[in-house]
Amino acid sequence: MSNVLKDKLLRVVVGTSLAGAIIFAESDVSAQLPDLTQPVFEGAEVVEFESVFYTYPPSPFKVKQAEKLGIELELITEPSIRLTGYLAKPEGEGPFPAVVFMHGCEGIWAATEVWSDRLVAWGYVVLSVDSLTPRGEKYICGRITAANYWVRVLDAYGAKRYLSTLPFVDPTRIAVMGMGFGGQTVLHIVKQSTSTGLDMRPFRAAVAFYPICGEPEQIDTPTLVLIGSADHWGQWAEDCVRYLDGLPPPHEMTLKVFPGAHHVFDHPGLDFEDNGLIVRSDPEAAAEAIRMTREFLSERLE
Repeated sequence: MSNVLKDKLLRVVVGTSLAGAIIFAESDVSAQLPDLTQPVFEGAEVVEFESVFYTYPPSPFKVKQAEKLGIELELITEPSIRLTGYLAKPEGEGPFPAVVFMHGCEGIWAATEVWSDRLVAWGYVVLSVDSLTPRGEKYICGRITAANYWVRVLDAYGAKRYLSTLPFVDPTRIAVMGMGFGGQTVLHIVKQSTSTGLDMRPFRAAVAFYPICGEPEQIDTPTLVLIGSADHWGQWAEDCVRYLDGLPPPHEMTLKVFPGAHHVFDHPGLDFEDNGLIVRSDPEAAAEAIRMTREFLSERLE
């Protein structure tokens, strides 16, 4: 990847609340970083597609107040925008199952390509969604309102809709997968209220790596959550345990907490620390997470 990635990783994200409020501490850890300057997605096709739009209905309280005051409420619409993504596919005509890949708050980087290549090798079409560049952003850790989880939900469903038009994709077998902030987005994607509100069919499966787990709500998608017990970059395994315990039944969610694993444990070559926060590869946890992801997707998409 370009040197932009190295600049991104010089900033350390500090989680400060269950809701995921984030602040920054500046640090020069470049000497501890692996070589991540390789180009990203050389073999993938850059595609464009539209996010879905959403019209926000007024709350019941606002409706009652408007009736009392005799005023008319206006609907608020989240417009669709033109997005870009990296499309990669296995050899052959298909139709193949597919995965929509949602990056973290750091944007597209080398880890995105590693997972894309891995998923393609397993037989999946992969569309890695770039939610930042079309919005004029490169890095939003610490200010995720620049592309909040809800607009990223709309991005994911726009990607799903786009994949469904491709002749080599089976539109009934599309999953979504995300890392960090992308994983948090996944947990909003799988809410039953989301697919109902958008009037769209839910994804067939979902995988969330080290997400921020917020308030539990009924889900309608089989979901796998993978997180390290020592991940304190705004993600806390204990929150995900509480999330799972609070999910209304019925649901199909599996949570795996890897003892001693840190943030981005699945990407090789990372090992640095600042202000007590650690990013560190864990080969054993990574191998198990990769195995679980493959089996989970295979069971639900094949």
